[in-house]
Amino acid sequence: MNIIKLELTEQEAKIYDEVMEQIEKTAAFLVGLSHEERLDWLKKHQYSRPISFEREIDGTIYTVNAHFSENTETVEGKINRILNQNITL
Repeated sequence: MNIIKLELTEQEAKIYDEVMEQIEKTAAFLVGLSHEERLDWLKKHQYSRPISFEREIDGTIYTVNAHFSENTETVEGKINRILNQNITL
């Protein structure tokens, strides 16, 4: 297993903490929903465009793009699988 350590600026650490807090709140909210309600919520909150961003580290600009294959599993199928594995009511 490889371990990567990132050093964050104070601003980045603050953003990270805020994001993690929101994730925890959202997860707690989703646990209280029925299976169908979770799926409806997730469908309404999906990204409408591909996930991508750029980050400069030590003068090098890294571009990250997420691509999803349409041939293997639908988004709904993947969400169902993840929710069924990780959230028990």
